Amino acid sequence: MASVRKRTKKDGSTSFMVCWRDPATGREQGITLATEAEAVTLKRLLDANKQSFEIAQHAMVQNQTKAPTVAAVIQEHIDLLVRPSVGGPHVPNDAEAAHRGRHWSYPRG
Repeated sequence: MASVRKRTKKDGSTSFMVCWRDPATGREQGITLATEAEAVTLKRLLDANKQSFEIAQHAMVQNQTKAPTVAAVIQEHIDLLVRPSVGGPHVPNDAEAAHRGRHWSYPRG
């Protein structure tokens, strides 16, 4: 099971070290992170993935991708609502209809 240790540097700032045992070698491993939130997240990921750092690291990288803000999503939605459309509602072309399968049918205009 992974653990988090608080460390105080010479300059008075703090860092957080996550320690765990590598499942393949049985040796203790560790990494120092700047924030407690990052350390606790890594600890939880290690505990959830049988102490595999590779899996935990991959999950952390995936989690760091930027999601759009609520304001950006709302603005995009508003832009779609007020944008002029030609020909009224969208009617799928043959490729789109084939993609959805034979169970869907759309009126042709």
